[in-house]
Amino acid sequence: MLRIEDELKNNQISRFQLLYGEERYMVQYYRNQLIEKLSNPDDEMNRTFFRDKPEPSQIAEAAQILPFFAENRLIVVEDSGYFKSSSDMADYVESFPETTYIIFVEREIDKRNRLFKWINKNGCVTECTRQPEHMLKRWIAGYMKKAGKSISTKGAERLIERVGTDMEMLSNELEKCIGYVGESKLIDVPEVDAICSGVTVSKMFDMIDAVALGEKNRAMKLYEDLYTNKESPMSILFMFSRHINILLQVKECKNRGLRSGEIAKKCGVPPFTIPKYEKQAALFKRSKLLAMLQTRLELEEQFKSGKLSDQLAVELFLIEALNGE
Repeated sequence: MLRIEDELKNNQISRFQLLYGEERYMVQYYRNQLIEKLSNPDDEMNRTFFRDKPEPSQIAEAAQILPFFAENRLIVVEDSGYFKSSSDMADYVESFPETTYIIFVEREIDKRNRLFKWINKNGCVTECTRQPEHMLKRWIAGYMKKAGKSISTKGAERLIERVGTDMEMLSNELEKCIGYVGESKLIDVPEVDAICSGVTVSKMFDMIDAVALGEKNRAMKLYEDLYTNKESPMSILFMFSRHINILLQVKECKNRGLRSGEIAKKCGVPPFTIPKYEKQAALFKRSKLLAMLQTRLELEEQFKSGKLSDQLAVELFLIEALNGE
């Protein structure tokens, strides 16, 4: 059991929390659980939210305010960047009053970072990693049970095969399945096949193959098919970059001489997909995969700043990916 699970269960929550990791569904789940435990949804006076690299002094100022007719004050800080580079935040947290609780929600961290080390020693650090297939099956079964439904083992396996291991995307498809079956209680392979026609792992393999072979028309046609199926451009870009990350991990694991089962566990993908990933990884140089990830970051930043539409950002990404080695 993760420490955060124990803290939530026993209502003994550390004042300093850090949530991070690749599995954003679990990051958001624990974020929401902590907020629910530590504050009243109607009490806006004792809750403060910060996003996108706030000044440490702003957070410190909010932290020093004593709670108003409440036991504690809650501060939630998201995407601060404090855990990737040095900041003054590590100097401030030591002087926060006992009534202040703070939750940091980050995407990337550096474990050598001073603030990370301090919270790891004085608070609770939770890394949310991709879940292995057997854990996902258990989670899917529990998700369906809460909805008053059940799913066959084959149905769960087909869902993972089609959608991948991202829990946010899996939950979206599960909701579609629940709505599709209506009063029926069981979801099996036919129901999954009928519903899960969005951004599937198989389609991503096809797109990456087209990029590797320089087949521009085919790659763009596959993207258009996904877009026509009402998949958001940013969702497609996310799946594309996730796939590239897996290829990089597979390359690294192969170079280290790991076996297929070990590679699947490290990459967080079903074991039966490893031969496909290995074959595809061999089509790319490591430098090309890294270059595509860098392009994705640059285009995503331009989209967030309003310089590009989401659709244009993805199209430019594909064009860039199809150029060069």
